[in-house]
Order: sequence, then C-alpha cells, then structure tokens
Amino acid sequence: MILTLFSACDHSENKKSNSGVAFLRYEKVLFDSPSDVLPGKLSEIKSTFKSPLLNIFPDDPAFMEQLHGFTSDSIVRAIYNITNSRYNNLSWLEKELDKALKEAKKLDNEIDFTQFATFVSGYFDYKQRILTDRDSKSLLVSIDQYALPQMEEFSYFGLPLFIVELSDSAYLASDIMAEIARQYIASPNETNTTMLDLMIAEGKVLYFLDQVMPDKKDFLKIRYTPEQMQWAKDNENNIWTYFIQNNLLYEKDFARYHNFIDDAPKTNAFKDSAPRTTDYIGWQIVRHYMKNNKCTLKELFANTDSQAILQASKYRP
Repeated sequence: MILTLFSACDHSENKKSNSGVAFLRYEKVLFDSPSDVLPGKLSEIKSTFKSPLLNIFPDDPAFMEQLHGFTSDSIVRAIYNITNSRYNNLSWLEKELDKALKEAKKLDNEIDFTQFATFVSGYFDYKQRILTDRDSKSLLVSIDQYALPQMEEFSYFGLPLFIVELSDSAYLASDIMAEIARQYIASPNETNTTMLDLMIAEGKVLYFLDQVMPDKKDFLKIRYTPEQMQWAKDNENNIWTYFIQNNLLYEKDFARYHNFIDDAPKTNAFKDSAPRTTDYIGWQIVRHYMKNNKCTLKELFANTDSQAILQASKYRP
C-alpha cells in the first residue's frame, strides 16, 4: 500500500530545525539519494522513526525494486518536483506546530506527539492527508496533497475544485492539530451514533483549535473559504432551526443527515451555503458549553454525553 509503504524521513532536515517539532523529509531521501546509498539511509530511518505507520524493508530486493519503480515513474517524479518547489523548507510549519503543541500540553499533559514526517504518496485520497498514531506519538503528512493547487497541468488528478481549493498550505497547521486532537477525543457509541454526537465530536476538535491556535482565522480551522465562513455566521439561526424542525439532532440514520456532514461544495438544503453545517453548529455548542461550565479540556474530550453537553451549553442561536 503506497500510503504506508512510502513514508519516512530525512535526518538532515531534523538537524536544521530550531523548534521542538522537526519534520523528517522522507520524500527528499527517496527522490534525491543515489541508488547506492539509499538502502543505508532507509535502514537509518527504520531504526530511528519508530511507528506502525511505516513499512520499510531496505534488505528486501522486492521492496527496493518496487521503490525504484515508484521513484522512476515520470508523473510521480513530476509530483515530487512540484511539491518540493512548494515545500522545500518547513521551518515555518515546525514553529507554528511547536507553539500549538506547547499550548495543548498546558491544557492536557497527555497530548504529546514527538515524531513528524512528510512523504509524497502520488495517491490523492482526501481522507488520508494526515495519518496519526497516538501510541508511537507519530504523524505523517502526505505533503503532495497540499500542493494540489499547483498541479493544474494534471487536471488536479480529477479531484473536484472545492477539494483543490482547500488543499493549500494555509490549512496545513490547523489540519495537523485537528488530527492530533482526534486522537484524544473519546468516540461516541458507534452502534448508536446520532447526528448530535458527530456534531459535538467535531465541535470539540474546533474548540481545541481555538485554544491552541488563538490567532488562526476561524475559516482556516473549519476548512472553509472566507465566504463560506461568513455564510455560516449569517445563517446560524436558520441552520439550527432547520435541524430542530426536521428532527435531525437525534437522527441515527446516516442517510438522512449525511448531506449536512459530508465534504462538499455546499449543503444542498440551503442555497449558496457552506458545507458541513453540523461542524459549525457543533463548534458553537461546545464554545457555549465551555463558557458556561467549569470544565477542563481533558474532561471535555472524555465526555461522550452529547445531550448533556447541549443542555448545559445553554446554546440559543
């Protein structure tokens, strides 16, 4: 599987970092190393970057042959060149994440990620931009997926334009911190999940971003355009009223509410709207809950009683 097969790090980049967060740049090792030294570099990576997200076998001829085929592919190499041109240096990202993680640790000392890597997958799966593993404190970023706006010559690999528009560096830091937050948020009951459960879970993620990235604009946290953010603010009451009138909060049939939670250009129930309206409302509920109740971030993350959170929030748009 390309997603886990081609993931690792560049130790020279690690040494250059001035922050506590240092990205290990596997794609640079993979595409820029001469073939005679590559196995040795891969062995070093395997021994130092301990993560179940990685599968690296430098002593396996079949693996190395597959790796050679991947790096020799003209389109994959073009993707790497575009990505490297856009993200040759990630010191700006390391500094932003270092600051955010320090804030997170103040709120909950269990939040601790220490291994960060980038890779070029050549495989554009929007749901797999960032991989995390809490136990190994490791995180991998498919960095080429954040260079999509520069890949018009490949027709953006068939992805819809609303995805391309959000695949930009402006969203990168908050996307990473959001994925870290999800590793610490208790999941609702999978067999009895309501729309409200999903709303509150995502609201917790966005509230976390409020706390650890207070200077980040709201539209970046929620992965909106500025216009979508303004629409959501202007129509908050209308969205909430629609949810109540159509008895959607406690709906368990995903087919009835998926349009309000899916990544899409808009929410079909509303004209000229923002997508994922559940995320926005869940965010406002959690903000009200934390304002009106004495609760730590750790306690918030552990609380799976969405109904109790809604009631205690006193949310009234």
